[in-house]
Amino acid sequence: MEGRKIRFFLDALLSLVLLIGLFLALTSRGYTETARFRRAERASLVGPAEIIDRFDLPEHWPRVNYDRILLADDGEEILFYLAYDNGRGTLYRREKTDGLLLATLPTWGALTERKGDMAVPLFLFVDDPRAVKAEVTLRLSENETIELRQGRGSRATPLEDRDGYARERFFLFNIPVTGDRPSRRRLLLWDLAESNSYTWTVETRFPADIRLYDASGALLETREYVIQSPGTDKNPPE
Repeated sequence: MEGRKIRFFLDALLSLVLLIGLFLALTSRGYTETARFRRAERASLVGPAEIIDRFDLPEHWPRVNYDRILLADDGEEILFYLAYDNGRGTLYRREKTDGLLLATLPTWGALTERKGDMAVPLFLFVDDPRAVKAEVTLRLSENETIELRQGRGSRATPLEDRDGYARERFFLFNIPVTGDRPSRRRLLLWDLAESNSYTWTVETRFPADIRLYDASGALLETREYVIQSPGTDKNPPE
């Protein structure tokens, strides 16, 4: 009887150790990544910002030289923490304009296309918590526009989700890039994909009309915006 009790105790202890190990394996990356992000904040004399999301980069996005992205909001800026599987990371900051930022995937270093179909991501951060639906008319050129529609948050889940992913704190659109053949549209979309970089400047500007709606479908705001590289003049073209 005594031996059975000891064996039961050892089995229970082993199960507990396995559960703790599994929990740590699932959560340690997030905790470590957060700690590295906080150190990067302090080194840049910013924050502490509110972390609003983190995720692995989807396979159908352009290839970048980092593996995960952490997003944070400090009120005036959106902070992008570009995380690498080897433990390194880069803090990337973009200032909002009147509570709004429309920007593509941050790039630090090489950005390469994928074979076949892929998608250029476009982030829309909006401070107004009432805005649960967004429509964006993006002008690639004088002759070509792209219409995007997306919802965010739990109240937005019934909305159409074909253009991206419904996130809780921001809008995320996917702009499809099909095939491998060169075209004017493909080149413009690649300029757009590279417009959020610290390492080079894309001269092309992409005007956009943004319309924000509340949960009842009422229009809250219409905003004219220009997507452009951080190093270019912030004034829109004449």
